[in-house]
Amino acid sequence: MSATKAAKLDLNLLQFKLPANLRNVLIAMIGVGIVSILVSFLGFGHETSRHMDASGHQHHTNLGFHVLLVATYFVLGLAITGIFFTAIQHITGSQWSVTVRRLFETYGLFAPIAGLLLIGVFFGMHDLYEWADATVRENDHLIHHKSGYLNPSFFVGRTIFFIAGWSLFAYIFHSKSVSQDKDKEVMTTKTLAKFAGGFILFFALSWSFSSFDLLMSLSPHWFSTMFGVYAFAGAFQTSLASYLLVIYLLKKNGYYGEAVNDNHIHDIGKFLLGITTFWAYVGFSQFMLIWYANIPEETFFYEMRMTGGWGYTTLALPFIKFVIPFLLLLNRPNKRNINFLWKMALWIFFVQFFELFWLVFPASFEKISLVHFVLAFGGTVGTIGLFGLFLFKKLEKHSLVPVGDPRLDECLHHHQ
Repeated sequence: MSATKAAKLDLNLLQFKLPANLRNVLIAMIGVGIVSILVSFLGFGHETSRHMDASGHQHHTNLGFHVLLVATYFVLGLAITGIFFTAIQHITGSQWSVTVRRLFETYGLFAPIAGLLLIGVFFGMHDLYEWADATVRENDHLIHHKSGYLNPSFFVGRTIFFIAGWSLFAYIFHSKSVSQDKDKEVMTTKTLAKFAGGFILFFALSWSFSSFDLLMSLSPHWFSTMFGVYAFAGAFQTSLASYLLVIYLLKKNGYYGEAVNDNHIHDIGKFLLGITTFWAYVGFSQFMLIWYANIPEETFFYEMRMTGGWGYTTLALPFIKFVIPFLLLLNRPNKRNINFLWKMALWIFFVQFFELFWLVFPASFEKISLVHFVLAFGGTVGTIGLFGLFLFKKLEKHSLVPVGDPRLDECLHHHQ
């Protein structure tokens, strides 16, 4: 569309109805996830873990809880960074994003469902987390020193508090935006900008602590002050990619019309390129500082991921998660081509799963296993299917575009 031609808002293209074929694909994905998780729980029993008890004997752990953690953390990242990106739009007064902002708002509504999935992680604490064993907390000096923070009750309490906070903010952003569709109240926009400021602060702290709890504490002797930012970068990269995939599916099925054009897609593509670079910067900085200091208390995290066959995944990760997307997204036409970007989105989905598998499984399993990889991938496919079905069913209930936003006209005239 040219810069001088104004886009038209066709309200008939903003009332979404989930196509039967897409619904069936999502249900099939959920089925794959259920089968994968059941097989991982029932088909493998308790496998030998890296974790040691007070007498020096290795613990045994259930594979299913590791599969569930990877699958749940994946969709948790989608939901919470969706709220974050919504808040960014409000606090900056963004005009370009109005017609796609309903997507970001709806993502956050999945937070309570992610909380329910985390109940399974709570039940598996003793299989996943060495510090959850009271005997270990008593006899391991470093874990005992951290036991005021790393203990089951506080872990569950923190997680519930974070989920409740995220869910509350998600509800506020979405419900007020939907109500503005009807009343066109300009003050709603100003009110949401104030809430956005509060959420940004809450998000920075809660996401960091949640990442420490769910992922970093899998190796309780290891620590990195950069880990919260590192986990955020991976989750946000995946969330941005998912917006492009959803936009592609909506436009493919005849929705949005001119309300979302190549210029809006281009902006999300630029965000995706930026966060891909940021992930590489944070990941390299974390590795470089640990490598340079060469302190055993820090280097063992990477040592575990360079032995037992894990070294191939460690060497592949920067290439598949940074180099390939970075080079392909540098090209301006690629960032404006939704038919290219949805394929890139699927690639980023895979590499985010790959990274979570790399973060979670070596903490418990000394040797890499193709069976573990396949089951974890199937479980993640299932939670993505659940997230997608939830998202599209929610999108059916309201306009795909916040038609009451006072910046809508500027968004429809957006060009670059």
